[in-house]
Amino acid sequence: MTPQPDLFPGEVEVYQTPQATAEAAATAFAAAARQAVAARGAFHVALSGGSTPKLMYSALRELDVPWAQVHIYFSDERTVGPGDAQSNYHTAKVGLLDFVPIPPNQIHRMEGERDPAEAARDYAAVLPPQLDLVLLGMGDDGHTASLFPGTAGLELGGRVIANEVPQQHTWRLSFTFGEINAARERWLLVTGAAKAPVLAEIGRGEGEYPVRRVTGPVWFLDAAAAQHLPPT
Repeated sequence: MTPQPDLFPGEVEVYQTPQATAEAAATAFAAAARQAVAARGAFHVALSGGSTPKLMYSALRELDVPWAQVHIYFSDERTVGPGDAQSNYHTAKVGLLDFVPIPPNQIHRMEGERDPAEAARDYAAVLPPQLDLVLLGMGDDGHTASLFPGTAGLELGGRVIANEVPQQHTWRLSFTFGEINAARERWLLVTGAAKAPVLAEIGRGEGEYPVRRVTGPVWFLDAAAAQHLPPT
């Protein structure tokens, strides 16, 4: 763990490359799964979209994970069908879920092809009382899940919402901050130099970026993303 100034929310781990970051997150995922299964008999985890999770999925396929006791959820989804290349579920399916022995009834996808409000309502009903882990990314604009700057979803309660994202000309399904912060753990996987300016502002306590509302996260960063963080 690399301690950061008090202004930076949560704990930070920095690795040299996106691949190393993803492998570290995969190793931590496997350990968290084993601990949850030992303590509670199951591991309830929400996956996210983005490039770093793709690398993590590949690494996870090779690790010791008690897949029979893993329950998969998603922190957000685009309003597309499950076979669409833009679907977070599809990315997880072709990168991980097709390769590991998770019972099909333990994979819970957001139904992005349906009416967003109805799909959000129904998805909230399938969530467990508390997730063990929510995996998240961060966009260049500081959004996380599908909680974008300036959108109504930033202020909505409940567990899962339909959030209109005008800057993307679309709607998204997303966990609320209430749901994200209710999980036992929250991890942010962020890589690439494009993320460095936002992370630098967060490190200085500046900016009203949505990601700042995630409480007590663990950040998995690569060196490019972390390059402008204040020295420890």
